[in-house]
Amino acid sequence: MVSSRPLSLPILAFLLFPIFLFSTALPIQDDECSDEPEAAAEAAASPSNSSISTPSNITTDSNTTTNFQGQFIAGATIGTLLRMEAIPERTFYDYDGVTVKDPVQLLADAGVNAVRIEGERGQCLGPTTFVNNASTRADELLFQLDWGCLDIQVKTAVQAVAQGMRVVLTINQGFTVPKELESLSYPDMIENVQTEAKRQLQPFLDAKVLPDVILLENEGSDGILYIEESTGHVRGTKDNKASTDTIDKELCGQIPTGNMVSYPQLSGYYKAEILACNAAITAAGYSTDTVRYGLHSHGQYVQWKEGIVHGPNPPSESELKDSAGNACGGAQVIPPDILAQNASQLLTIAGFSAYPDPMTPTDINSAGSQKATLDRLQKTLTQLQGYAEAYGKYEDGPFAGQYKLQGLGVEYATAYHDTEVAQEQALTELMWQTVKGYSAFLGMLWYEPFYVYGDWEGGLASLMRKTGSGDVSGEVPTDMLKTWGEAAVSPWK
Repeated sequence: MVSSRPLSLPILAFLLFPIFLFSTALPIQDDECSDEPEAAAEAAASPSNSSISTPSNITTDSNTTTNFQGQFIAGATIGTLLRMEAIPERTFYDYDGVTVKDPVQLLADAGVNAVRIEGERGQCLGPTTFVNNASTRADELLFQLDWGCLDIQVKTAVQAVAQGMRVVLTINQGFTVPKELESLSYPDMIENVQTEAKRQLQPFLDAKVLPDVILLENEGSDGILYIEESTGHVRGTKDNKASTDTIDKELCGQIPTGNMVSYPQLSGYYKAEILACNAAITAAGYSTDTVRYGLHSHGQYVQWKEGIVHGPNPPSESELKDSAGNACGGAQVIPPDILAQNASQLLTIAGFSAYPDPMTPTDINSAGSQKATLDRLQKTLTQLQGYAEAYGKYEDGPFAGQYKLQGLGVEYATAYHDTEVAQEQALTELMWQTVKGYSAFLGMLWYEPFYVYGDWEGGLASLMRKTGSGDVSGEVPTDMLKTWGEAAVSPWK
């Protein structure tokens, strides 16, 4: 989590993304976006106070899957944690609400076995000095605190590694093309993207933290580096801010864009980032064999991006086409070393956000909302499972026997009141059973489990609770933290 991304963005993106979706003309198969799971979840019976029915098609064996070197991730995104710890009098307690306890230790003791942190284009390297003043509380409420430089994310990762956790790192290039980059050629943009990717990764390597998974962009379903900072123009699209001639130059790479509508250019950026990160990892003396790269889509739009990248009919990664669908003339702008790579083979993690429909405490007691949650989740899982099976499994190496493409729920959270912990536990157990019923999935990560003093879902979409009425200093875990961590499989411990 970084300062430029407010907490309300997932919900906002859900509302805005279809505008872009229907303005593009990429070759998506209709059945990829509309296939229902082979066995959709049946309606859950209305729960009595603490029970939620299990659909008949979902196994109740919680250990049916061991993926990714034998592990199953029950993780957490905790990029804001150290900033919250720096707030005066902010104290984290054990379950008794009395014993002070390190929050990362709380996660580890509950079984949580992975954390996710994020970098950001142009983010300072550090050292970070947090400033607390009269506006700190209000800024925290609105998710507008200064979350610090990259050194804060590195420190968080180091703490997690010390507890035996795996690390998922998101490298963000951003959607906006900074003014100083707007005149660059495509090869120059490739170089810039590579430099920025290494800049965000290097501090972790210097701290002897080798990420297990590196995700390229946070919910970046539309692409990267495609909105001009100076004009707001969305490169490659008819947004009434550019002529047809300019749009064709953008689609043909004469004016580079990372918009999904020009997939050869976007996939080129992804490939460039991976090559750069691998070079940095090798230079640091580490092997790249166990580092996997992936994308991160919005939950309900995973069919869009993953269908393009990993579906049965992916678009060309080399043939640029103009707005009329004609092959672009002139010299190939994509560098040969980038053309030589295959993005769908390099991107082996299909990440997605999986916010359930019961995002409010009212919905947690609704059979219809529970069913909608499982239906939507299963639709995503079924689609990605199909892609994974088409890719096959590794025959040798560190991932022998595992799928060459695996899914990861990068963000998950739902809201509940203190009086609804039992219902939330039941829903979560059902979610875990659902995910573990699909053999190509690595697990899920709870989104910011310690962010209880924010206004997102009233601070209820957390694994913690305030220590008292009106108290802004303390946090104590609910039993949901245990339920979350119990799903983890950590054979390395």
